[in-house]
Amino acid sequence: MNRCYRIVMVAVTFALLGAAFGAFAEPEVATISLGRNPEPPLCVLPNGTVTFTWDIQHLTTPNYVHYQLEDPTRTIIIEQQDYPGSTGLNIVRNWVVPPGSAEGKYWIRVEYWSFEASNEANAEVTFYVCNETGSICLQKWEDVDLDNQCDPAGGLDAPVPNWWLCITTPQGDTFCLQTDANGQVCWTGLPLGVYTAFEPAVAGWHVASGASTYSVQVTANTPPVIFCNQQDQTATEKGSWGGVKSLFR
Repeated sequence: MNRCYRIVMVAVTFALLGAAFGAFAEPEVATISLGRNPEPPLCVLPNGTVTFTWDIQHLTTPNYVHYQLEDPTRTIIIEQQDYPGSTGLNIVRNWVVPPGSAEGKYWIRVEYWSFEASNEANAEVTFYVCNETGSICLQKWEDVDLDNQCDPAGGLDAPVPNWWLCITTPQGDTFCLQTDANGQVCWTGLPLGVYTAFEPAVAGWHVASGASTYSVQVTANTPPVIFCNQQDQTATEKGSWGGVKSLFR
């Protein structure tokens, strides 16, 4: 009887401890959906407005939500605010870019703090600020007549739709779009500077003329960049999505 009694008492003790400490389980982690408008690669001019939105899903008890906006060096906090309790779970706020603001990539950070887990979830996004904007268009052509050049003005050469073409900004961010029916993608409202324009390598295709990567000075009137390819005669045509996915692995 004594042995049974001791076993029962130990079980009860652990049951009480489990209830006191949440059955030894970690608190549910919150999720933050953080967005901004406009998104990069578009940039915001002085006196322009950036809109920040976030929504926080949680199962714990909110303590507060912390928001802060950082300059491109991430050493200066331009503005910040703590939302007590549940007041900061669904927010829309705007920031007007002051004249004279430094150009570059700005950072938004949102932190969710709960009573159960303290700093439970964090999220960050960026946006661009610039004083002038430019644009760039990329074109994809197939050298159908196999003369090692692409002639958009005539002949048999044809634009290639649904092909992924990409740019890397001076800030080091990469963005890709699929070509339209005219074999073209365009970005407008870009910060000025030197960009890398490129096409992901695709099995069954090779460069007919030019290159697969270009360094481009983006200005208000940037000439279009043309990618000229031939299909390998023995290869089966494949899409370019696999090449794009490899960029982000």
